Amino acid sequence: RVDQGHAEVLRGGARKMAPILRRLLPSEVPVLRRDPVDPAARDVAAPIVEAVKARGIDAVREYAEKFGELKPGEPLIYTRPELEQAWNKLEPATQRLLVRTVHRVRRFALVQKAAITDAKLDIPGGAAGHTVAPVENAGCYAPGGRYPLPSSIIMTVTTARVAGCTNVWAASPRPTQITLGAAFVAGADAVLAAGGAHAIAALAYGCGPIGPADAVVGPGNQYVTAAKSLIAGRVAIDMLAGPSECLVIADATACARVVAADLLAQAEHDPQALPSLVSTSAQLIDDVEVELVAQLAVLPTAGIAREACKNGYAVLVGSMDEAIAISDRLAPEHLELHTDDAEAVARRCKHYGGLFVGHAAAEVLGDYGAGPNHTLPTGGTARSTGGLSVFTFLRVRTWMSLSNLKTAADLVRDAHALAKIEGLHGHAVAAAHRLDTEDSQMLLEGFESAEGALTAHSAGVPQSALDGASISTDGGASTSGNMLLALPKKGRLAEMCLKFVEAAGLQYHRRDRLDVAHCTNLPITLVFLPAKDIASFIGMGNVDAGITGQDMVAEAGCTVTTELELGIGKCFLSLQVPERKKACSATDFAGCRIATSFPHLTRSFFAPIDKQLGVETKITDISGSVEAAVGLGLADAVVDLVETGTTMRAAGLCVAENLMQTQAVLISNPHTTHATLVNKIRQRFEGYLTSSKYSLMTYNIPRTLLSKAVLVTPGKRSPTVQQLDEDSWVAVSVMVETKQTSDVMDKLKELGATDILLLSLSNCRS
Repeated sequence: RVDQGHAEVLRGGARKMAPILRRLLPSEVPVLRRDPVDPAARDVAAPIVEAVKARGIDAVREYAEKFGELKPGEPLIYTRPELEQAWNKLEPATQRLLVRTVHRVRRFALVQKAAITDAKLDIPGGAAGHTVAPVENAGCYAPGGRYPLPSSIIMTVTTARVAGCTNVWAASPRPTQITLGAAFVAGADAVLAAGGAHAIAALAYGCGPIGPADAVVGPGNQYVTAAKSLIAGRVAIDMLAGPSECLVIADATACARVVAADLLAQAEHDPQALPSLVSTSAQLIDDVEVELVAQLAVLPTAGIAREACKNGYAVLVGSMDEAIAISDRLAPEHLELHTDDAEAVARRCKHYGGLFVGHAAAEVLGDYGAGPNHTLPTGGTARSTGGLSVFTFLRVRTWMSLSNLKTAADLVRDAHALAKIEGLHGHAVAAAHRLDTEDSQMLLEGFESAEGALTAHSAGVPQSALDGASISTDGGASTSGNMLLALPKKGRLAEMCLKFVEAAGLQYHRRDRLDVAHCTNLPITLVFLPAKDIASFIGMGNVDAGITGQDMVAEAGCTVTTELELGIGKCFLSLQVPERKKACSATDFAGCRIATSFPHLTRSFFAPIDKQLGVETKITDISGSVEAAVGLGLADAVVDLVETGTTMRAAGLCVAENLMQTQAVLISNPHTTHATLVNKIRQRFEGYLTSSKYSLMTYNIPRTLLSKAVLVTPGKRSPTVQQLDEDSWVAVSVMVETKQTSDVMDKLKELGATDILLLSLSNCRS
């Protein structure tokens, strides 16, 4: 290692050495536009992606072991509890560092999300507009390499959570404890311990409990980029990124030592990185060159950085206008402005991925969580796309409604005329049927098909399965008349619900990415919905029965019948306040700002307190990352679900008061026409619950001791007793609570029982 004194000597001799950065004329600066996908890498990635698509988790594990990411027997997937374990092993200082970084990234993402809202416009006869909604499932990739990269996990996972994605999965090869801990505090549901093309395919097509994702994001090497190009179209992706780039525009006021440090910070990423300098000062370029030599001499990653500098260049320009023109032509990933009036220069720059304004705004601060995302477009694509953001995970969905067809008559006639011009007579007929009988008949006159006159049957508006219409599988099997049973689409509750469905003997096949599945052995159709919507659909009669949380039922405020408490998903809906105010009660927060995903329940809770105190508590409805609202200054307290309390404590919150205890329940519509089927499902669920609580125990015992044995094993009703061939002995079969079986067996042995057997139950009927 070269000490700083030696570095100063190197600065003195650097002017006599060959330049680290090539000198180019402005006209010689190459355009960055290039194909981000390496054809050779795509050829390698394609069969890997197909293998994962065909064989799922088995193929992912094979490639992970083949490429040295896993050893046989090592875990491929880390679940949420395992991420929490990794988090708990981190030093408190590291935990605080990660929490601060997550909060900064989350705060910026929340501001972005607030910038786009639903819209509505009056149109003739009705209204039109758009709604903004997140994709449900996000897959976030973070590269592995020589060092752990928790920052990439934070940048991608946190942003997806703020967007409101229901499920967020991460993938990273050879994840360290800090990477797993970062995934936990950022909000990941699971982490796949794999990288490269097989990890991208796993996120897109599914891998055990992970995926399939609706959007796959995150930076990576050429094989990651090639794999993303192969799945694009099936899922949304953020971008096809190439090697990293940093362009510094500087004038004579810039500090050469700082400029050189920023260029090397980018160069050490990758031997293919591109560090470049454009300056109006020849002296600054020379001084930066001297600094590059000196700093490379003491930089531990100098080998990589020196190779990357061979890709870079320094350009002397005659004016700031010329410098800005070069920058806009390049559209670099990172653009730093080290100039006298950096704000004015920034306003004139048009094309870049991330802009860093002023001498103090180091690109490295963007890399490590100042707020803006560090996943940015490369290769000149910043001219046409932006970096990763909340918008990457959001969809803008348009809608239209018409209630006054008389007012909309001109619109209908124009649609009819355009359809005729384009030769789409079916479109024209559908438009014509929106008018009254006389006007409709006038538009329909003259329409003739090759087979004869077009009929005037009403085109109608297609209804969804939830509106009671008949839907079909690919094989044409109609669900008309079936009972509709709603289940949560994703998450841990969804996985637990599927165990009930399996135990109830419902046989079905759910095709990839479809939300409807038809049972083959009973007239039941399974409909997979967001858990928060299930109670509303059942209450309105669109669905006959379903599973959701008691909290969701209460929040929906609709009339449903609770058929059975399932004992899963148990937690509390709680008022959570800053730890420093743990002695306060709910009354102390009346009139304050409360953030929650349960606005109805929260208003009901605070209403009597507000009335008593004469204040109005301000309830803000937000989705996802509710616990962060206090730390970001958006609320004084939150109302949210608490299970283990780890996420709450990580956000510096504690429980002030519980609004309700909740668990998953089977509910039904009180007026369902499928009451018999609902009862059958309830009985089967009850049987599964009973079998999960009890075990079957059998033993032999002398008849003279039977009465004492019955006191030890009374059973659910009473034991079954059978005479053995040996007259003085009997065989006893009895159901025993599983948690008590060890004690019961000990007591029976002490009593004189023999041949004590314990059998597990897979199902039963009480």
